[in-house]
Amino acid sequence: MATLGYAYRHIHGYRKISVVVLTAAMLMFALPGVSTAKEEMDHHHGFSPNYVLNIDPFTSDIVGKPLVKEVGEFFDEAEKAIEAKDLPKLMSLYSEGYTNGMHRKADINNTWKTIFAAFNSLAMTHNMRFITTDPKSNVIIIRCSGILVGVPNDDKGLIALDSWMNTDHVLVRENGKLRIIGSSGAEQKRLWFDKPLHPLF
Repeated sequence: MATLGYAYRHIHGYRKISVVVLTAAMLMFALPGVSTAKEEMDHHHGFSPNYVLNIDPFTSDIVGKPLVKEVGEFFDEAEKAIEAKDLPKLMSLYSEGYTNGMHRKADINNTWKTIFAAFNSLAMTHNMRFITTDPKSNVIIIRCSGILVGVPNDDKGLIALDSWMNTDHVLVRENGKLRIIGSSGAEQKRLWFDKPLHPLF
């Protein structure tokens, strides 16, 4: 099974992307397992070809299929909103208590608004494994390595807008639905922020 990797070079202050194929073995540094090729094809029907969602099958077996399905549907919903540039729908997936370092939900709203205005063909890659192993827990922690890509309005090439390595997406159930309430991991400088930031998602 193969998945997408990215080679970067700097152009106009951004990182231009050439898409290359990497074997699953080369992704072992990110997580110990990935979904099958058939699962990816079924899962990505109707999405951008640049959207990738891999969930480690070992930790998936631990938490159980219902939770895996619920989390997969959550990130599918987020991807649909991002590809459609549907800001209200996307922000509905963030908890009102969202915290990302010094940033809050309103800050993330403004950042996505800027991204949607400046870029097209947006898509995310997530390579995930579950850290929380109790499917009944109100808080779900998922360790992820990933990337957000898009095409600038003044450029035909795909670029990396955000990337993260082994950072944690923290989800919480609110009124029976999953919401993202924060993320943790190594901070880094990101577009449109004057202070370091964890991933937008």
